[in-house]
Amino acid sequence: MHEIVRSRMTYDVPTLIGHFVEDVELNYSCSRLGLVPPGQWRGRDALRAHLRRVDVDYEPIEAEILSVLVEGDRTALRWLSSWRHRATGQIHCMDMAHFLRWRNGLVSEMYEFRDHHCVSRGADRLAQSLDEILNPRGSGLPRDEMARRLVAMSSFTCGPDITLFREICSPDVVCEFVGDRATIAYAGRHRGIEALINIVRDIGTEFEQLGHATPDEVIVDGGNAATRRTVEWRHRGTGRRGQVQLADFVRFEDGRIVELVEFRDSTALLRMQA
Repeated sequence: MHEIVRSRMTYDVPTLIGHFVEDVELNYSCSRLGLVPPGQWRGRDALRAHLRRVDVDYEPIEAEILSVLVEGDRTALRWLSSWRHRATGQIHCMDMAHFLRWRNGLVSEMYEFRDHHCVSRGADRLAQSLDEILNPRGSGLPRDEMARRLVAMSSFTCGPDITLFREICSPDVVCEFVGDRATIAYAGRHRGIEALINIVRDIGTEFEQLGHATPDEVIVDGGNAATRRTVEWRHRGTGRRGQVQLADFVRFEDGRIVELVEFRDSTALLRMQA
């Protein structure tokens, strides 16, 4: 994963392409800086075309990998990247997530989430001590229970289960909703279970979830878990329906969620709201 990110940020396209199978399936669930609409493509040639289209207008500056989860033949990656718009010189900082499936050591399937990075309002967790870094707290839960709780949190069929959120999240949970605060009022990082519950209530007030949100995949690695799911929502104001792809990254400590980061297909949401 580090090699893939490095090669992307240094224009090393041959190395990057070499990590993907010839018939790789590409799934983009958010607009890529307005250049590539959500959709599916297949093959290395499609990947090359997407890279070329972005590089015509944007220059990669730097990147930071935040987390990599690995379970079997699946990987979930979360990272930050900065890009300079060649025409205006404006810097765009992007939150990015990729869910990858591997075949014989190469990527055979990729799902991408990206959105503008929202500057934190001071809700970041305090820096860890050296002892906490070397001896992290355990999740306190078996793999299947972490996956079950992550799926249960995602079900809004009858509205969000506030009692469940209080049970499985730490009182000091840090939550982050990726996106631009200009279009998503609650974007950014927030601290505390009450802040999370208020945001979840607001989402449930604005959107109705139709049917069950069965996850497309769940990846658990140590005390970290990531899930990708597709839901059908209806905007209660406009009545418009749409499918929304979401991705959640969570961290468990001592049986409770202490951090939650959510990506969503912001383009699909805006279409329903308009």
